[in-house]
Amino acid sequence: MKLTLSDFEIKIPDIKIDNTSEIKIGSYQDYTIQTDACEILQFALESSNDSNNVFLVGPNRSGRRGMTRKIIERISLTQKAPQDLMYVFNFKEEKKPKLLKLPAGEAKNFKSELQSIINSSVQVLNKTMQTEEFQQRLSSLEKEYNEQREKLWSDLRKQAQALGFILEASEKGIVSVPVYDGKKISTSEFENLPEEIKEYFRKNSEKLRELIEKTMVKITEMDKEYWEEVKNLRRYWAAFSLAKLFEPLEKKYLKYSDVFEYLQNLKEDIASHLSQLTSENQNLITYLKEKRYNVNIIVDNSYLQGAPVIEEDNPTFSNLVGRIEYYSQMGLLQTDFTMIKSGAFHRANGGYLIMEAEKVLRKPYAWEVIKRFLSEKEVKIENIQTAEGYSSVESLEPEPLSLTVKVILIGEEWVYNLLRVYDSEFEKLFPIKSQFDYEAELSNENLNKFLAFLSNTVEENDISHFTKDAIEEIIKYSCRMNGNNKRFSLRLGEIKNLLIDSFNISRKNGSSPYITAKDIKDTIKFREKMFSFHKKKLFNAIKEQKIDIRTEGSEVGQINGLTVLDTGDFTFGHPVKITAKSYRSSSEKIINIHRDIDLSGKIYKKSSLIIENYFKHKFSSFIETGFGVSLNFEQVYSIIEGDSATIAETLALMSSIANIPLKQNIAITGSMNQNGEVLPVGGIIEKIEGFYDACKNLNFTGDQGVIIPSKNIDNIVLKDEINEDIQNGKFHIWAIDNIDEGIELMTDYKAGTPNENGEYEEGTFYYYVSENLKKLSKEEKKEKDEKDNK
Repeated sequence: MKLTLSDFEIKIPDIKIDNTSEIKIGSYQDYTIQTDACEILQFALESSNDSNNVFLVGPNRSGRRGMTRKIIERISLTQKAPQDLMYVFNFKEEKKPKLLKLPAGEAKNFKSELQSIINSSVQVLNKTMQTEEFQQRLSSLEKEYNEQREKLWSDLRKQAQALGFILEASEKGIVSVPVYDGKKISTSEFENLPEEIKEYFRKNSEKLRELIEKTMVKITEMDKEYWEEVKNLRRYWAAFSLAKLFEPLEKKYLKYSDVFEYLQNLKEDIASHLSQLTSENQNLITYLKEKRYNVNIIVDNSYLQGAPVIEEDNPTFSNLVGRIEYYSQMGLLQTDFTMIKSGAFHRANGGYLIMEAEKVLRKPYAWEVIKRFLSEKEVKIENIQTAEGYSSVESLEPEPLSLTVKVILIGEEWVYNLLRVYDSEFEKLFPIKSQFDYEAELSNENLNKFLAFLSNTVEENDISHFTKDAIEEIIKYSCRMNGNNKRFSLRLGEIKNLLIDSFNISRKNGSSPYITAKDIKDTIKFREKMFSFHKKKLFNAIKEQKIDIRTEGSEVGQINGLTVLDTGDFTFGHPVKITAKSYRSSSEKIINIHRDIDLSGKIYKKSSLIIENYFKHKFSSFIETGFGVSLNFEQVYSIIEGDSATIAETLALMSSIANIPLKQNIAITGSMNQNGEVLPVGGIIEKIEGFYDACKNLNFTGDQGVIIPSKNIDNIVLKDEINEDIQNGKFHIWAIDNIDEGIELMTDYKAGTPNENGEYEEGTFYYYVSENLKKLSKEEKKEKDEKDNK
């Protein structure tokens, strides 16, 4: 069937506006095109089940992330903002900072109020220690202490005197000096005393030593008690002075038990550090303020309206978990609670965390830590070195955070399948799968949603509005991207890039305040120019006959197949010459050169076996001894994959045997089953345009065209230039359902049908194939008989 433009024309529903400024979005949002996916996603997000984490599956550059973010942001606005998070010094266990929580926005106020109180505390304590009442209490304690101490020394001196000694103080401490006849005696004098007197002093000296030791013990205990009382007095006086200072803050945060408890412990600790805080050492005071009495706010939700929506673009271990930083002091690494930094899970707690699955898998430890957090439902801040046990630096153990978050992973199908197959915990942790479609039917409803997408893009990117004819060109481009004239592409990210680029082109053109159809077309041409370097080189080679392609005349055993070349950033089609040569053989032999030298993929090998099976089944009754045919893709030196050349190879093979030429002005593509039925293939747009470009580069005769499978008609979305030549009868497209139709178009012979004896009608294509197979077999048999007779 020869196609006309109406057979594959894009039927765009009526656009009832002159430009996108007239679009009233109302309840429409661009993400509503993905109705099923959005319904599933919304169910998971609004579910009370915290374990309903979502894996959103969709093609790259489909706008999946932007759509997801908009849905989540809309839902998050109906929810309450979560608490602020802060770490403070743990007065009981210094290496285990305490985690405090306050309602959103309160942490900043708490920190400011507390810093003000700390500063005031230093001033108040200094004044308090100078008050007359405190000094009187302190003097009273000192007086009582001195009196008790003096009484002990007085009693000791009396006891020493009774034993014949007096006590004197020296550099070595307390010295006992013997007294005889009312006078102190020296060591030499002591040696001259009678022996019984010396013995008397020796015995009493031992008694005195014991008395001195007992007295010193009592004095030591008394000193300890005195300084403890002084310390308690200072602490009590400080606590009494701080009570009024802290009272308003304690009342304000009384309902937050952990915060109230911290304030109580803080007040006690300030009192216990009274001497340091009232000293003249400003460095010490500053250190206590910054490293002991400070507040480290790790999550401030004061800016939030609703639940947090966090997108983590770089999901490293530390970006997810948080980290503990260090500073160098005297050549050693030091840290404290003020050096604790939050991770994405902290910021997303009480809300939603969005990540790209592929990025997660590319970051060491990231997937494992996500699984651990979601399973244990808590986040513990630690450095990767500590977590893996290879750090020798002393670190902190911050109090963990109880986790309430829903994680949304976004990725392509292969990432989802990889995790599902290789990780047994995946389906438990991510039970919700939301599948984004890559295309949508070109209906009135979907058109309205697409128009809303255009309007949103204009607003979000501050670009000009689009005219009606520009909208039509955008839709055509979207259908072309999708390779379907009835469905447009939902790769909205790529379309958005086109829209933004067209704005820049329109400013350059400067012909209209709106973006017009011409601007869209110019943008598409410009974008193609960016990536078409390899295409230009290849078609130059065709034009210069360095790649041997014929687009005129007829040849036996030679046909123009169509292939697609993907350079990574650009895909284009071009013709390739396929040749077949037949010969006599003692066995049935079809040699596929690329297959037999292992220069082909598995799908291509499958298609070559289908060709063999189809041919042998159709003509087995005409093969007496054997035949040989070889097939080759000329000037192709890379791996061949796919089955879209099945029809072309089969026609070349039969042309070679039948000795009937095939038209070179027609190229053909199509797969085939073993019954000769033509099956659809990919890359139809590129293949048609590839042969068209080849004809334009060689000699455009007006009778050239391509044959495609009928099932690929919906995939035809061509450039205006080709459509115009088709409309004017200068280029042609035929669609076929079976190989017989292809034979008649390529040879002008009827294919032929077998009669009751299995013979084909004389003059048909299959008749000549069968007759020549008989001839090849007879010649081979004759040659064999002649050899046997010799």
